[in-house]
Amino acid sequence: MSNTWKTYTNTLQSSYKEYIHRLCNRWQRRCTLRAAHRHSGGFTLVELMVVVAVIAILAAMAMPQFLSAADKARDAKIQADTQTIANAAQLYMVDKATTDVPTVNELYQSGYLSENVKTPKGGEYTITLEANGSGSGKHVAVTASDATDSKEE
Repeated sequence: MSNTWKTYTNTLQSSYKEYIHRLCNRWQRRCTLRAAHRHSGGFTLVELMVVVAVIAILAAMAMPQFLSAADKARDAKIQADTQTIANAAQLYMVDKATTDVPTVNELYQSGYLSENVKTPKGGEYTITLEANGSGSGKHVAVTASDATDSKEE
């Protein structure tokens, strides 16, 4: 065999070895990446169901608090409105020197109220003149048509 032939075969053998070595490295990296990708793909169905269940339980616990807050806000608005209307009615009656009880619309048109006040559900406020418990005088009472406990002196 000639010297060039030996050099050529040695070169081929070393290039085949490098080629096989590179293929093995590529295959090993690919298998490693696939395995890593399988484990870091996302959440499992069970994990997502647990999170949804926890959120549902928290929402069920918080819902009554929100409902009672809405009721408290409605009651506070009615109480503030009745006090404002009672004060405006007293001023109206003193200014006009009358014992006739005005309506909310009359108070609004006369400028004693800045708006024609309605209840939170769109009902009307009723203004009456009631006797005091001792019978020695009278006071202005305002009631809301859609509230159970809205009397104000």
